[in-house]
Amino acid sequence: MNKKRAVKLSILTGIILILGTIGMLGVKKMTEPTEKEKQIAFLKKHENEMTDFIKTQDDKISKVDYDWSTLHDEVVGNGLPQGGDHILTLRIKVIDYNDTDINSFGFAIIPDNINAPVKIIDMYTINADYNYSKGDI
Repeated sequence: MNKKRAVKLSILTGIILILGTIGMLGVKKMTEPTEKEKQIAFLKKHENEMTDFIKTQDDKISKVDYDWSTLHDEVVGNGLPQGGDHILTLRIKVIDYNDTDINSFGFAIIPDNINAPVKIIDMYTINADYNYSKGDI
């Protein structure tokens, strides 16, 4: 009788340990940031560099607002078999020295590694129109 009880207790303990380990792995996986969260954190770390670049496009720009919810990565290429660059794109709004919204357009960043970016390789504006048609702001 004691032997059966010991075997049942051992099996029960083993099952509890296995389920506990699986549960811990699930919790660890849930607490890891997503790829998009890592990319946003990377871009926020480089926000001053990006803002400085955008401000060089026109002397009327005093402030840049980033719409982080629009961030996505995409592959941009010229149709050749070797593919293209992985880029991160998002919408930005530029504001003048009078705190007036003067334009909104896309912004692209080419990081060194799309999944675990460390540094910016290149960046450029997308469909930016610097002729504001509001006159001299």
